[in-house]
Amino acid sequence: MSTSVLADTPVPILQHAFEFSKLLELYRERTPQRVLEIGTYHGGTLWHWLQNATATTRVVTVDSYMTGIDNRGLFVKWSQETGVDLEIVEGDSNADTTAARVRPFAPFDWIFIDAGHYLAEVTRDWELYSPMVADGGVIALHDILPPSEHHPEIQVAGLWNALVQTERTAEIVEDQDADWGGIGVVYR
Repeated sequence: MSTSVLADTPVPILQHAFEFSKLLELYRERTPQRVLEIGTYHGGTLWHWLQNATATTRVVTVDSYMTGIDNRGLFVKWSQETGVDLEIVEGDSNADTTAARVRPFAPFDWIFIDAGHYLAEVTRDWELYSPMVADGGVIALHDILPPSEHHPEIQVAGLWNALVQTERTAEIVEDQDADWGGIGVVYR
């Protein structure tokens, strides 16, 4: 499985190509005007949101930048090249203060949650940001496959399994036996 969608993505994108390509198809079909990404890391998925947005789209990105990867200068450049309005929020996505800085930009048509992968972290992101989705919006979560021997820290499946019981959902999974990956989509 490949972890890059397009050869011309300027920074790493930690997604399986098939899975993210399918999610990107949904993004293009829906043409969201208000986009929120929780967990930006290198910015690979952000680059795709910007490249596939209209000039009237506002994209809000949240990251703590604690990993030592900080491509915010690139993010601004990409936004200027596409004409898309970009808001960069630095902070722990699990913090009430960070969510309070994001809330004025809501409601969002599209939310992508891919920050912390421990169950408590992703559950907190869900609790803080899912109420910010607009009626008819989409919330996507990355890494919904069960924890593996190589990645026991990826515990998003615990939240995902609860969501499929109460929400209208779809899964984008290339390989059910992969060590990581899978994208869960919640339709509101």
